[in-house]
Amino acid sequence: MNNPKLTSPTEVTRLLTKYDFKCKKKWGQNFLVDQNTLQIIIEALKLTPEDHLLEIGTGIGTLTSALSPLVKQVISFEKDNKLAPLLNESLSSLNNIEIIFEDIMNFDLAKFLKEKREKGERIEKIVSNLPYYISLPLIRKILELNKYLKVAVLLVQREVGERLIAKAGSKAYGILSVLTQYYSQPEKIHLVPSTVFYPQPKVNSMIIRLNIYREPPLSVGDEKLFLDIVKASFQQRRKKLINSLSHYFYGKIDKPGIEKVLNRLELDKERRGETLTLEEFARLSIMMGENMDQKN
Repeated sequence: MNNPKLTSPTEVTRLLTKYDFKCKKKWGQNFLVDQNTLQIIIEALKLTPEDHLLEIGTGIGTLTSALSPLVKQVISFEKDNKLAPLLNESLSSLNNIEIIFEDIMNFDLAKFLKEKREKGERIEKIVSNLPYYISLPLIRKILELNKYLKVAVLLVQREVGERLIAKAGSKAYGILSVLTQYYSQPEKIHLVPSTVFYPQPKVNSMIIRLNIYREPPLSVGDEKLFLDIVKASFQQRRKKLINSLSHYFYGKIDKPGIEKVLNRLELDKERRGETLTLEEFARLSIMMGENMDQKN
């Protein structure tokens, strides 16, 4: 039986007071206290009773508690071990939850998922109310686990959500947009007001589902080169593409060589990197790779 009281601000206040727990702003500790939002997150996960689910950020156990009756197991990571006594109370009636008190950013998640799979515990879905301060590096970490994961449902700051789904040429479009859309099909699920959290943050949030590809749907040649080209193109957004690339790849391919590549691809050298679509970045990566190989 889950604990519906955890969506009550009164109950949250009681627990935090009882265990003398102070929310740490620097760690983005804003706990979800809204049943409707909780339900939207759960529906977006499309759970089955056989699922082994990974949660990042146990908090006071609100989402953990709601997920527990719906799946075989919830493995939840929590950085703040001061929440341990509180969680012992809030999750006391549930027996299929494993809480790991570790900083997920310093944890070898790929090794962990591999070991779980070898034991027959396939973890393919991940859910998190992501604190803003780690959302960007953590989303990248999640995407690069595409060998193991199929679905990620994330509650992120609205600005981050807009970046994940942004299209080429828009203000929100950047490195994260390209990487997200290379590794997954991102889907905006729901906009969430700040009022559903305790304490309330100053910004609104968004629920995003990432439908992660086992294999990216388009070829980019050398993946490291592709990522470097994307990085180079956005480092100085106002720079022309040819200048950004020639500066970044100085010593590996000269400016005339890059111009030749752009001409062959019918890409205007005056364009800025932020206007290139994922498909254009992919074609650019393949052809630049071929030209670098010829030089070497």
